[in-house]
Amino acid sequence: MSAFTQEDRSLLADSINRFVADAYGPERRAAILTSDEGFGRAEWATYAELGWLGIAIAEAHGGSGGGLAELAVLMRAAGHGLLMEPLLPTLVQAAGALAGGGSAAQQAEWLPAIAEGRAILAFAQDNAAQDEAPVIAEATGDGYRLSGRRGFVLYGAAADRIIVKAERAGQPALFLLSPTAPGVTLAHARSIDDRPVSDLTLDRVQVAEADRLPGGDAALLERLNQMAALAVCAEAVGAMQAANRLTLDYLKTRTQFGTSIGNFQVLQHRMVDMTLAAQEAAAITWAAIGAASIGAAETLVLTAAAKARSAAAARLIGEQSIQLHGGIGMTEEYVIGHYYRRLMLLETLFGGAGWHLDRLGGWTAAGIDGEKA
Repeated sequence: MSAFTQEDRSLLADSINRFVADAYGPERRAAILTSDEGFGRAEWATYAELGWLGIAIAEAHGGSGGGLAELAVLMRAAGHGLLMEPLLPTLVQAAGALAGGGSAAQQAEWLPAIAEGRAILAFAQDNAAQDEAPVIAEATGDGYRLSGRRGFVLYGAAADRIIVKAERAGQPALFLLSPTAPGVTLAHARSIDDRPVSDLTLDRVQVAEADRLPGGDAALLERLNQMAALAVCAEAVGAMQAANRLTLDYLKTRTQFGTSIGNFQVLQHRMVDMTLAAQEAAAITWAAIGAASIGAAETLVLTAAAKARSAAAARLIGEQSIQLHGGIGMTEEYVIGHYYRRLMLLETLFGGAGWHLDRLGGWTAAGIDGEKA
């Protein structure tokens, strides 16, 4: 368990919010969006100086020894401030994989580099909500040969290493891969919210045994997927809360027929629905994070419930915030449209509402509770 207190987390949230207010305003964010890399290298270095990048890395590797709860504080602030830096793949997925399944040598090389801002790592795995062919790891005399394709690798273009999930002798495995290795092809694009993504193609890419994470098994992958899903939920909560605040402010200031449109009852009802949706998503998200932080048996069920609830809320709040703003909502210059696009991406990452509700329904029909799911 993390040694951080609730006061520590509040101070962390305050420091991130101050940074966003002081140094991540609309002009700076616009410059980042139009840059070649799609995120701020200077900001990444600042995050390292402020200790954010090592927040969940063990003290032995230069971090602060926090855990998922502290990462969730960071991710919620990232959603609220629309941060563009590679927090999810590097801090949650890659650092989590290395800490939970990496060798001592891999941890010693990469965890301090992440905490100090010297390394960016991406994570490439199949989409659980889609039926994708696995990357195959074929054993060779001195390592493995990887072949296959992975789409939508966040920040693949900037990564110093990509952790790739592959199938090894019929079982899942994780490999540290250099993006410049022979046989690696990356095709770059931007996601709906302008984050850089890549399609990764592996054509008989040779990796050494030392590049395999020895503890990268199915149990670790399940924990990583839970962590990533909850980090996405926390980010969505931050974005939803910010979108609701902007929409409420707009309803109070926009006038029509001589009065504020916020006085129209039908719009008040919509705003109430949006507020309740964000509160419900936040409540189940923090409950799931609390369970995951102590390894509670019900973590898997709560994670699915949190992702289902936050995905549905993200869709509702994203769409309603645009409708209540009218045409101005989709202009590039007005920030509510950026929150909408962020929420549309977060809705689908690690499974949408329908996929997680199907899982919950299947477990219920089979009589499987939180301890057995």
